[in-house]
Amino acid sequence: MAAERRKAIPSTSDDNKPLDSDKQFLERTNVNAVVRDVLGKIIANRPEDPVTFLADYFEALVEEQSSLVQRALRVITMTHHSRPVFEVNVRDSYNLLSKHKVNKKLKGVNGSVYTELLQALCRNLPSSVTIKLVQKLECFEHEAVPYDVFRSSIFACCVLREYAFIAEQLFASLDIQKIGKADKALCDAVMDQLKTALGSSRNDVRRIIESSYNLAPEGLHQALERALSREQTQGVCTSEHFITEACDSFLAKVKKLK
Repeated sequence: MAAERRKAIPSTSDDNKPLDSDKQFLERTNVNAVVRDVLGKIIANRPEDPVTFLADYFEALVEEQSSLVQRALRVITMTHHSRPVFEVNVRDSYNLLSKHKVNKKLKGVNGSVYTELLQALCRNLPSSVTIKLVQKLECFEHEAVPYDVFRSSIFACCVLREYAFIAEQLFASLDIQKIGKADKALCDAVMDQLKTALGSSRNDVRRIIESSYNLAPEGLHQALERALSREQTQGVCTSEHFITEACDSFLAKVKKLK
């Protein structure tokens, strides 16, 4: 009987503590708040692949000790820059970086952490392109970066990333043998179309329509036909060279920060 009574007495060891109820467990571990947060972000950002979005979110959450820049980068890249919620994400990333310690008494977004974020956003671009972009958008290392400068620079980086991706896709369609090289005459013809499109004024409706045509399949097809009809100059163009030239044309339209 004594043995049975001892068995009935709850143990006070850590291994045998009474289990929380389901609700208590979720509240104690903060799971409810995390799930609400990620569901809210999915609804706001409407990602094309919600499952991948969830995986990326929780992977970043596990790396809670990661730098503020990496966390700000994750917030910015949650959605496409054309969506209204992108503005909210940029503001959130700015507020997050505002926790950066400038010195023992001061916190905020300075030129150093701002530049680090720009470089992280452009990490998949050719290094020469990233260097030129940072030079255009550069702030002094210990200079306080206001939100309007931060916002416009982030937007420029995101648009450039997409522009480089389009250029990469165009080159892939010219790289018939899939060897990372394409006929230079054809590359030059497509590059001319890209440069013409970039040269249009956003306030000139006629030029905007013409630019859209230049980059549409029919416009590109006619440009390639003209290139093939001319005498072919020997030579090839590499993927990196093509993308770099395309990005350089884009960067020519980006105004240098004063």
